[in-house]
Amino acid sequence: MFSNTISLIKTAMDVAMLRQNVHAQNIANAETPGYKRKYVAFEEMLRSEMRLRLAKTHEKHLEMSSNLPGPKLVTDREIFYRNDETGVDIDYEIAQMTANGLKYEVLSRLMSKNLEYYNIVVRGV
Repeated sequence: MFSNTISLIKTAMDVAMLRQNVHAQNIANAETPGYKRKYVAFEEMLRSEMRLRLAKTHEKHLEMSSNLPGPKLVTDREIFYRNDETGVDIDYEIAQMTANGLKYEVLSRLMSKNLEYYNIVVRGV
């Protein structure tokens, strides 16, 4: 019943929530010796997935699945900010957490608007 837009927004909201948790984990472990910063890779995977979409030029062609790639948790092993090999910059993490929170807010408004459009169609308002 719902379009791919709602599915994409839902996935993006799930990824944003995961990112918030990962940033919080990074901040909590900023003083842990040897802790490596983690981050969520999703946009790169989504971009490559979208490039792989093929055009259907004949009615007998099979449809591609509309499955979106899932987020991937990546550990950054190359950057160290302290002598004890801790790879977390708290200022950067807080800035990223704030930006991610704003993205989540925009996504939730987009979701609300999309659901509102369906509500208008269903109720005929």
